[in-house]
Amino acid sequence: MGNVQNRFTSVDKVLLKCEPGDLIEILHPHSSFNHWAVYVGEGTVIHVRQPWIRRESLQSAAGLGRENYCAKLVRINNYKHIRVLKQAPQSAQKIVESAKEQLGMEWYNMQFYGCEMFAVRCRFGVKVDIWKEFYKSTEIERPSDTAVALSNPLVTYGHQQHEF
Repeated sequence: MGNVQNRFTSVDKVLLKCEPGDLIEILHPHSSFNHWAVYVGEGTVIHVRQPWIRRESLQSAAGLGRENYCAKLVRINNYKHIRVLKQAPQSAQKIVESAKEQLGMEWYNMQFYGCEMFAVRCRFGVKVDIWKEFYKSTEIERPSDTAVALSNPLVTYGHQQHEF
């Protein structure tokens, strides 16, 4: 669970290094957002696929085998959030348990409850507005919530809110 792989590469190469509890970042070349998942073992991840939390193979989560498949690259990214949150992650067992406990939940809102927030919640055990924390830790000015919502039509998808 201490893995990091800086370069995006093929799913097969990442699967050789994955350990349960690793966060997997999936590059979406035609989007400003990448997809995030929690690796839980045996080639599978738990992630938010609109609007539910589900378990599937990393190949499926990365879009392999779909009609609109675009060669998506992946990487293990366990360190992005440690730099921002400045706290240690939970144990691999707790990360995986947290992800499994949420299977089947309807949980999606691009702005507040997206795939990255789900992965961070599982890894650190806390509900975090990752955008707020990121902008707080940098010199970049954070856009207003309204501006983000208006610029992204997916924000309104999945209205069910969850408190953790």
